[in-house]
Amino acid sequence: MIQRNSSPQSGGPEQVESGAPTTGRPKGLTASLIAVGVLLLAAVVALGVFGVPYVRALTTDRTTAEMRDDALIGAQQVAINLNNADSANLDQSIENMRSSVTGDEMTTYLQTVQDSITDELRNSGSKADTEVVQSALTELNTDDRTATALVVVRVTTTQGNQFVKNQLGMRLGMVEVDGVWKAQSADPIGSRLDLGSGTLPATDGSTPAPDATPAPGSGTEAPASGAPAPTTEGGDSGGQ
Repeated sequence: MIQRNSSPQSGGPEQVESGAPTTGRPKGLTASLIAVGVLLLAAVVALGVFGVPYVRALTTDRTTAEMRDDALIGAQQVAINLNNADSANLDQSIENMRSSVTGDEMTTYLQTVQDSITDELRNSGSKADTEVVQSALTELNTDDRTATALVVVRVTTTQGNQFVKNQLGMRLGMVEVDGVWKAQSADPIGSRLDLGSGTLPATDGSTPAPDATPAPGSGTEAPASGAPAPTTEGGDSGGQ
């Protein structure tokens, strides 16, 4: 409750009794806000000193991981392209190889391979298909954007209805060129491992029977190509 001072001598402004409410901000709340402001300022300063390097470290780690993945995927594709070949379109096979390499050494080698292709090889009907068995990066230089990869591949070579399977290891020196990882060197690791060979199964899953031609005068017509030879069961063949 606000009371006026009745003393005529006061002549001063109105007095407010001690303990009466005021229209200003409470001292306790003001102190709390100041304390919070100081803490926020300290946090901002700490973020500037410690947070930026932390964010930079996270970004660097992420970039390195992405580069490692890209280099390994590139090495796998290089290994496939360098071992795939189709005699029906050898020029395209060489172009696929050339797109996977860089540097004078590799391009000169591939040109030598292309120049040595003969008509006999083109007409051989052979084809090599490659799949990656294992792969890993052993080195990665983020500054030079280079890497070394070890890749093990399985190559299945077919010619007609025959096949041969081999497994081989390669050490690839990789470098990023315009966003694409290519091989600037390729070296074999150990010896080529023979995984077996044989005859491919027929397309319908059965083994094709040899064509049979009946003896003259047997009275039995020759079967159509691919059809089973006729058989007789439990009856007279007519020739005895």
